[in-house]
Amino acid sequence: MNAPQDGPSEPPPPYVSSDHGVRHRFPLSDKHGKQWGILTLESGARSANSIPLFYEDDTIYGSFEREVEKGDSMRSVTVKATGSVITGNMVDDRTTFWKTSTCLWTRTTTAPNVGRHVWPFSIPVPCEVLVPTGGQPSTFRLPESFLERQTRVTVLYEISVTVSRGMFRPDSYFKTRFRYVPCTRPDAPSSLRQRAYRLNRPLRGPRNDPEGWETSVTAMAHGRVFRTQQAVVQCTLSLARPLCYTRGSVIPCWLTLESGNTDALDLFAAPDALVLHLRRRVRYQSTSPMALQNVDGEQSLTTLALAAWWPRDEYDSSEYTRTLEGELRVPPDAVSSSAVAAFSISYTVDLGPPNCIGFTPFDESVLISVPVVVATMHAPDAPRPVVYAPPSYDTFIPREDAGPSEGITYTHTFGGGLNNGR
Repeated sequence: MNAPQDGPSEPPPPYVSSDHGVRHRFPLSDKHGKQWGILTLESGARSANSIPLFYEDDTIYGSFEREVEKGDSMRSVTVKATGSVITGNMVDDRTTFWKTSTCLWTRTTTAPNVGRHVWPFSIPVPCEVLVPTGGQPSTFRLPESFLERQTRVTVLYEISVTVSRGMFRPDSYFKTRFRYVPCTRPDAPSSLRQRAYRLNRPLRGPRNDPEGWETSVTAMAHGRVFRTQQAVVQCTLSLARPLCYTRGSVIPCWLTLESGNTDALDLFAAPDALVLHLRRRVRYQSTSPMALQNVDGEQSLTTLALAAWWPRDEYDSSEYTRTLEGELRVPPDAVSSSAVAAFSISYTVDLGPPNCIGFTPFDESVLISVPVVVATMHAPDAPRPVVYAPPSYDTFIPREDAGPSEGITYTHTFGGGLNNGR
């Protein structure tokens, strides 16, 4: 664990070039166009024109190059890396959760000889950091970079280089941002689910594979059928264990519906009528005077995906039961679940009333809400999830459901803990 560091550390270890890294080269010039240095970084990005990319447990390898002229007044060269949560344009709107700096050269140790100089450096990226919360330091995993136009909070990682000079001489300073991605994985699914994936066979339901599913409490959907008769439909939702899913893959779903009113049951069980969403909630605490009045902070809610469904008639136990299998596709660009200080990104799978003409719900609230975790990598030593849903020509467009400070109330939640993918 690395606590934030305020001052320069000891000289860095020797520069070690990565065999597979992409080299990013940043020529640095002053306002008059005169070059005062070159910053070079090696990262896991796809190309040199992309933003530098680093993963959990990576080391930032780079170098700073400078042509020292006669009479150069520079006194030190320092490189610094930071990670911050930004909620506004003011200085106080930035919370820095990770900061480390390294002095590459100082006049007190060696004289600045005339000519070309290259100072290599290596900065280990920590997996976790200690951040003060409520007067006590707490351990947080480094969150993934986060920047979206419609959301007023940003998780920003930056690396900078500073050439300090003597009194009455301006310093030279440059910084650039980089992307950080944590390596989070779900645990392996049940042995029966793994077998189904390997053989490309249909999944077994909760009754035949109890270890493979997490089942909710039963929710009651009250409504009116064809505006003439009242009806109640009992809804039981199951999601594949563990409740941690890799972005770009799918969330297997299983829904059991029961009702004494077969008309209500048929309306509710129509695959096109079922509404099961994957939603993302971003919470943060802004330092603006108005925001500080809200103790719970601000939040934005975004719907990312809509489930596809198909019937599993062989599991229906009577004419008053309907069973459906479904899938939610986790977008490949979904930001992984994370939390640091007063900032967090979390996900839920939410079942709402059906979207059909014949059934009018008495309450439009979400019936069942299931907290889930979105990871960045697949489970080790396990087959990847198979997509069973037929291809759809309808592309779901993510939408903002609640802006800052707007709340959503849920009526039912899962019991049990979460797998955080670590």
